[in-house]
Amino acid sequence: MDRLRALECFRKIAERGTFAAAARELNMTPGSMTKHINALEDQLGVQLIARTTRRMSLTEAGETYLGRITGILDEMADADETVRDLNEGPRGRVRIAAPMSFGIRQLSPMIAEMIDAYPELTIELELNDKVVDLVDAGFDIALRVSESLPNSSLIARRLCGYSRVLCASPAYIAKSPPLTRPEDLLNHNCFVYTNDSRPGFWTFSDGEHERSIQVKGRFYVNSSLAKRDALLQGCGITLTPRLVVEDLLKDGSLISLLDDFAPRELGLFALCAPQRHKLRKIRTVIDFMVRKLRANNDQSIR
Repeated sequence: MDRLRALECFRKIAERGTFAAAARELNMTPGSMTKHINALEDQLGVQLIARTTRRMSLTEAGETYLGRITGILDEMADADETVRDLNEGPRGRVRIAAPMSFGIRQLSPMIAEMIDAYPELTIELELNDKVVDLVDAGFDIALRVSESLPNSSLIARRLCGYSRVLCASPAYIAKSPPLTRPEDLLNHNCFVYTNDSRPGFWTFSDGEHERSIQVKGRFYVNSSLAKRDALLQGCGITLTPRLVVEDLLKDGSLISLLDDFAPRELGLFALCAPQRHKLRKIRTVIDFMVRKLRANNDQSIR
């Protein structure tokens, strides 16, 4: 029995949920996959996968075994890639998790250029405004937009800064209480982005002093694009990255507010696990994003 191949088969079956799906991904036949698992179970003397004609699931022993071998297989894959990096350019698959609005408006075009520049690279991009656990979800890089990041064991690199704008539709402003200072936001229906580091706390500066206002409203959402659409209905006000609404500000669909009070800037951060950060393909992807973002002439990016 090829022990390493058997471990790879077992892990892939656990990830994909069926022998057939795992076999396709590893370019094997289901019969060959079954032989590897049977041999592994015989050697261990325990059943790892409970199989019926309709479904399969990991046994308690299988769950325990999967948890122990996953890190070992990852370390071996990292070791292989590190050695290859000594003589080759960046290659292989890089899994990236990114916020929806940034991914659609900036990252997707950037990736198109990246894979053209590096023909041996494959990028798997998942767009989701939910904050994912980078390691548990199996991502190489997680991109986060935030004022700051909590302390963790992850490697974090600040790629650029994003200016924010307080904005609403002309129709909302026409029917709402006056807004001349940040404290007036307490009288408004504010759309709150729930993935902020402190949801509902908006910080402004007059050039000398900062002040934080805890706003409230009747729409709490984890998507900047959803806030953008809601603003156009004329029922609220929000603080959002200028990049998300720049076109609507230019055509007059939205107007910026409290221009004498600058909102605190957001940072775009790339996070990765320490052992993954050493790989050339990971460093290449992050360096490429930094170059493209900092060469951008968009005034909303700093």
